[in-house]
Amino acid sequence: MQWWSPPLPVVLMAVVLVAAGCSSSAGTGAPGSGGDVQSTTGVAYESTGTGPMVKPTIPQTPSVPSDFGQLQCSPGAPLKTADPAPTKRSCTRVFHLTASAFEQKIANFPVQDVMVWGYNNSTPGPTLISYAGERVQIVLTDNLPVPTTVHPHGLHQPNTADGVAGISQPDPVMPGQTHTYPSFVPGHTGTFAYHSHTDGPVQELRGLDGAWIVLPRAEHSSVHVNDDYMMTLQQFNPEAVMSGMPVANKLVNGTLDVPFPGGTGDFPLSTVNGRTGDASGGPITIHKGDVVRIRIYNASQNSHSMHLHGHDEVLVAKNGHAVPPVRETTQDVAPGDFFTIDFKADNPGNWIFHCHFPHHTANAKESGYNGAPVGMTRIFHYAGSAPVPVQYFTYQGQSSMPAP
Repeated sequence: MQWWSPPLPVVLMAVVLVAAGCSSSAGTGAPGSGGDVQSTTGVAYESTGTGPMVKPTIPQTPSVPSDFGQLQCSPGAPLKTADPAPTKRSCTRVFHLTASAFEQKIANFPVQDVMVWGYNNSTPGPTLISYAGERVQIVLTDNLPVPTTVHPHGLHQPNTADGVAGISQPDPVMPGQTHTYPSFVPGHTGTFAYHSHTDGPVQELRGLDGAWIVLPRAEHSSVHVNDDYMMTLQQFNPEAVMSGMPVANKLVNGTLDVPFPGGTGDFPLSTVNGRTGDASGGPITIHKGDVVRIRIYNASQNSHSMHLHGHDEVLVAKNGHAVPPVRETTQDVAPGDFFTIDFKADNPGNWIFHCHFPHHTANAKESGYNGAPVGMTRIFHYAGSAPVPVQYFTYQGQSSMPAP
C-alpha cells in the first residue's frame, strides 16, 4: 500500500465528512446510559481503511507518563491494565488526578526548574488512555492553594462532567478536597485533552493541561502505524526571565511561572510536552520504513505552525475525525485544537519537528548550541544514523560558554 494514498473507502468516507461540515452534535444515549453523548456525524479515522483488523499501536508521550487508570469491573477487584475493558463485564476506567504546584525542569537555559502547576507532578499531566466504548471517570484531588476543576476537552461528556466552574460545576473543588465526576462513555475515538476550567488565564497557563487519547479496540491494517507520539504544545513565562536579572544569575531553581507576559505578550519559553528541545533529554528514535504518527494538542495561548524537516506531513484527522488526507509542509494549530499527522520514515538522518515561529524555537530569544533551534522543538533520530551532538542537550546558554 502507498501509505500516503488511502484506499478509496477512506477518501469517500472523508468526503462525506466534509460535506457534513466536520461537526459533532450531541445525542442522548439509551435509557439508563447516564446521559452518555454520542457523535452523530463525522467518521473516526481508525474506522476507515481496508485490510484485516489489528490492535492499535499504544501511543507514547516523550517526557510525560502515560496513565491507563484503573479498571473497576463488577464483579471483581480493580485492575491496572493497558488492555481494553472486557466487553462482557460492567467496567469503568477511573483516572485519579491530583492538581498541585511543583518544580519541573522545562529548559536548560536561561532558567531550568520552574514552579508550575500540573497533574500528578507533571505538566502536561499524564496522557490518559482509554478505549472505544469504555466508561470513564475522573477523580480529582485539589492540592493547590486555590479552588479548581477539570474539564474533558472534546470527549462529548455530559454536562454534569463538564467541569466549568460557576456554570456546569457551580462549586469548584476546594483546596484539600477530592471530587468524583460522573462517569461517561466518550462519543468517539481520537485525540483529546483535559484541563482546568477555573480561572483559566492563570491555571491553564501555569500548566493544568493534559492529553487524553481514546483508542479503537482494533483498526484496519491500512491505517495502522508503527510509532505513535503525543505532543502537547505549551508556553511559559518564568518570573526570572522577565525580571531583568543578569544572564549569569538566571540559572536558578524554583522561579515562579507568571501566567501571562507583559509588553508584547511574547512568552519566553515554548515547549513540547513541558520541555524545550534542549531539555528533552534526547531524540526520538525511529526506524527506516516505519510509518510514524504525531498527535498534536495546542494547550498554549498562541497558534503554532508545526513543521517536520525532510518528510511530507500527511494530515489524516482533526479533532478525532477523519479528513481527506492532505500532504503538507506545515500544520497550523490553533489553541485547543487537535491534529493527527502521519509520515513515512524514508529519509535517514536527524530531523527536527518544530514550530515555525522563530521566537518559538528559542529560549527567551536565545538559540541553542551553535545556534541550533530549541524551544518548541523535538528531534527524530533514525536508528543507525550519526548521533545528535550531545552538546545540544547539555548546552546552558551563552553564560555557560568559556570566555574568549
